[in-house]
Amino acid sequence: MSANHPRTGAALLPERQGTLTDAMQLAWHGRLFAILDACDMPAIPPKARALGERAVSLYAGSADEDHWAIAPYLVAVDRATLDWMLHTVWNEPWGILIEADATMETLRTHVRRFLTVRHPDGRAVYFRFYDPRVLPVLLRHSSDAELTDFFGPVGAFGVAAPGATSLTWFALAAGLRATGPVP
Repeated sequence: MSANHPRTGAALLPERQGTLTDAMQLAWHGRLFAILDACDMPAIPPKARALGERAVSLYAGSADEDHWAIAPYLVAVDRATLDWMLHTVWNEPWGILIEADATMETLRTHVRRFLTVRHPDGRAVYFRFYDPRVLPVLLRHSSDAELTDFFGPVGAFGVAAPGATSLTWFALAAGLRATGPVP
């Protein structure tokens, strides 16, 4: 993905403000996921372990073994998990929400493709697209083709400002989306 140019196409819809009630409805219907960023959030790895099959590290192999304490975790969000997020990590840049009508494995496979990028010198480096301070900039500066690839099975990405009770949702125009309704 290129962040060197402003977005010129129309693939990305205008940002939409949503409420926690909207997120709760998505959770109720099994369409809400989160990528929880454990980088500076020590409460996340134990919570991911406690969630069992409803949480999985995006890292695999030796990266997962070496970096489990700072790994991003994909989580299927239900009401209890959303409540935990609100009371435990919401006031920090904890990660992002994902609206999708997809399985955990489908989402994990898809988003793992974006965990590393090529540095100009050719090295592969980790890319924390799931940081809520990074994702909006990435989306606003991606081409239509890059957005279509990045969204894949994702209906929308949600970002909350620390402490905010509203969410900003980013979605693709209907003709470019792969699945489901926008919250």
